[in-house]
Amino acid sequence: MALLPLALLAACAAPVPRDVSVRHVESTETAGDGARWHIFLFDPSEPRDLDTRIALARRDVAREGRCRWVERPRSEIVARTQEQGERYAGTVLAAALRCAA
Repeated sequence: MALLPLALLAACAAPVPRDVSVRHVESTETAGDGARWHIFLFDPSEPRDLDTRIALARRDVAREGRCRWVERPRSEIVARTQEQGERYAGTVLAAALRCAA
């Protein structure tokens, strides 16, 4: 089976919505190396899949400029997000950030 070119695969990915309000709050839990876990909150009336929430959160962090995304394994992001409760499964995201004071 032939592999698809990367550009073709990228074209298949769902676009990240532009006008989406994202907020995040710093938790009290450390993520190590000066980072803390942050909880991202999305519109509860529109649940989103994990990849979309990650893309929206990363874009928000980059736009904000005060914090920097800290890479963590996807499994750790999933576990921390699931800790927020099944009720919020499609509307929250837990991610590690390192922020300036």
